[in-house]
Amino acid sequence: MTVRPLRLEDLPWIERIERQGMPSPWSEAALREEIGAANGFALVAACGETVCGYAFFRTILPESELLHLVVAPEWRRRRVATALLDQAVTGLAAQGCTVCFLEVRASNVVALRLYARTGFVWTGTRKHYYSQPVEDALLLTRDIPPAGGKHHEDIAGY
Repeated sequence: MTVRPLRLEDLPWIERIERQGMPSPWSEAALREEIGAANGFALVAACGETVCGYAFFRTILPESELLHLVVAPEWRRRRVATALLDQAVTGLAAQGCTVCFLEVRASNVVALRLYARTGFVWTGTRKHYYSQPVEDALLLTRDIPPAGGKHHEDIAGY
């Protein structure tokens, strides 16, 4: 598996993964907008000739936010998401980011475990943030060390 910057020609793969892996997939227009965002940072995981996962971030130095992380269903539980997050931290640090934020459904235990393993900590809750179904969002934060060192803590209190 190789993690690299996302390219426009990856869009058909990403659209397929969105439709297969997300209950409310982003539209092609939304994906194109995110790919072209001036303050965006996006990576794909390439498994052979196949794009098997991707992540979209936004940056406003020194902060960043993980907007969307998706792995193709057939590639889950193969450390694709971990590889994307590890590479993202390196890239975000190189840009001068010192912290990364994200929101996740409170019921998404698999994602919460992933984020805990990769250094995110619970920092707050947004009540009724999600719809279909209505659900709280947990706010998670990860410090990004400038030299690429790792900093891991457990998510507690959710």
